[in-house]
Amino acid sequence: MKKFVEYVFLTLGASIVAMGLETMLAPNGLVDGGVTALSIMANALWGIPIYVVFLGLNIPILIFTAKEVGKTFVIRTLYANIITTVGLVLFKSIPPITKSEVLIVLYGGVILGVGIGIVVKFGGAIDGTEMLAIWFNQHYRFPIASFLLVVNAFIFTIAAVVYTLEQAMLSLAVFYIVTKMINYVLDGLNHGKSVMIISEKPDEVGDSIINHLNISITFLYGEGGFLGERKKVIYCITNRFLFSKLKSVVLAADPSAIMEASYVCETSGIDRSLILPKANPSK
Repeated sequence: MKKFVEYVFLTLGASIVAMGLETMLAPNGLVDGGVTALSIMANALWGIPIYVVFLGLNIPILIFTAKEVGKTFVIRTLYANIITTVGLVLFKSIPPITKSEVLIVLYGGVILGVGIGIVVKFGGAIDGTEMLAIWFNQHYRFPIASFLLVVNAFIFTIAAVVYTLEQAMLSLAVFYIVTKMINYVLDGLNHGKSVMIISEKPDEVGDSIINHLNISITFLYGEGGFLGERKKVIYCITNRFLFSKLKSVVLAADPSAIMEASYVCETSGIDRSLILPKANPSK
């Protein structure tokens, strides 16, 4: 059942990508980078269907990088590419949703980013450039981000020649939004903050947090770097809205407390049932 659900999401993500390409970007001369950008430009220059270049480039790249990315990734990526190809054929007959450049950049980037993000989240990929980036990283220690930057810089330069400089600039904006949406999908919707508190009154501070905010806490045991004394460090996770109140509660219990907070993603199970019993620091 889990695998079935994953393939349902792979199908959904790949279909969204196909819809974004055929109803938003391609008809208006905009691209998003990578193999999909080359497919759209080949269609504009020579009339080659987008799906032909899309599969023609992605499949050889997938075969070439199969050893590095693994069997499961290869199968899911191939499945996502086939679904995208079917979608490109089906959506080809649908006229462009809009001609507004602002709407194309905003909604085209969001739609494409969400679709790609879903596919990546469930173990596949849409674009072959990411697979090549992994291959170069494995064999030559070439940073993945740097590889993608170089490749897409080259692609957007070509886009400026095939279309216009203005369209290339708009395509760059689309690419930026796509990247941000992919990160948003992968990072999850349930963001929170992890907080570490160092206090001379750990028990009082911990009790205040539990009683006033109903937040789960865990006591970690550390050692002071200067004097070498044992310390109880309080660790907890809260949402962004409660953080300011948490800070007030902690400082009210111990004005000299030290707090460190970091953003976390995909948080779950934050309730009082997760409070750990106070352990014996000697163990």
